[in-house]
Amino acid sequence: MGMFDYLRCSYPLPVEGANARNYQTKDTPAQLLDKYEIREDGTLWHQSVDYNENTDPEPPFTQVADLTGEIRFYDFTKPNHEGWIEWSAYFTKGKVVALNLIVNR
Repeated sequence: MGMFDYLRCSYPLPVEGANARNYQTKDTPAQLLDKYEIREDGTLWHQSVDYNENTDPEPPFTQVADLTGEIRFYDFTKPNHEGWIEWSAYFTKGKVVALNLIVNR
């Protein structure tokens, strides 16, 4: 199974309610339950979370301006893991250049 990171997407997704979901991804470097955001302007941001430290406030998000490649992100859409939604976002220099719906069942 393995670890994953969390991803929130504010970039417009063409499925009702899709932007309100908390997604998971295994396509980011850390795979340590870090947090990522795709902002409305298509830029990618990262928050490194240290779950061993009791720090407050949370560390700030930093822009990931050097990513060129694909990030797939997904979530269950129905109880008992019966539904699935998955997206593929392509980035050039940390900005979305293409976004595709892979599965929505």
